[in-house]
Amino acid sequence: MTSPTRLTLAEELVLIALDDESGSLLSLPPFSLEVAIAASLLMELELAGRVDSDEDKLFVISPSPTGVAIVDEPLEEIVAESRQLPTSAWLRRLASPGPVLRERIIGGLVDRGVLRSVEKRLLWVFKTRVYPPISGIEESEVRSRIMTLLNNDEIPDTRDALLIGLLRATGIMYRLLSSTERERLRDRIDQIANLEGINRALSATISELLIELTSASFHP
Repeated sequence: MTSPTRLTLAEELVLIALDDESGSLLSLPPFSLEVAIAASLLMELELAGRVDSDEDKLFVISPSPTGVAIVDEPLEEIVAESRQLPTSAWLRRLASPGPVLRERIIGGLVDRGVLRSVEKRLLWVFKTRVYPPISGIEESEVRSRIMTLLNNDEIPDTRDALLIGLLRATGIMYRLLSSTERERLRDRIDQIANLEGINRALSATISELLIELTSASFHP
């Protein structure tokens, strides 16, 4: 049974990152989903009044737990760090578990009755697991919220502006739109995403990681 509790930004991001038909994650630029998940956890902490940031550093406002384990774990790590690090450094650090963190979020969506866990075989030999939606209601609600916001001139809710930044940074946003919509809505997407400083840090960090990856591939 689906929990009535609101989905976290990380859960909404991963839900949209899953292909409806295959139940598999979309093919995205390297590191982008992992860094975006890390950003979504910091965003939840900002929304909950636990951390804040400026151009130079991210700092703790309150060490009190939020009650959401996957959000409170990075809070504990930030509280324990003796130095005040920039947001970009925390994005890199919190993204380091990579697929492990992603699978925890997917597992949480399965536990909440949002996704099904289905084992499939590739070439009749290799096992893989996919996660199709059970009802699709949750994903439809997120998509509807995004499209409504993009197609009007209203000032967005902070949470929705953050989600749009996450979807832009990973490239998922442009997978949701037709080529005509992408061209028509490009400025609106940027306008909304750039309202929040952490969205700008997210985009910059992903770009830096992609440059590093490309450089490493040419200079082993």
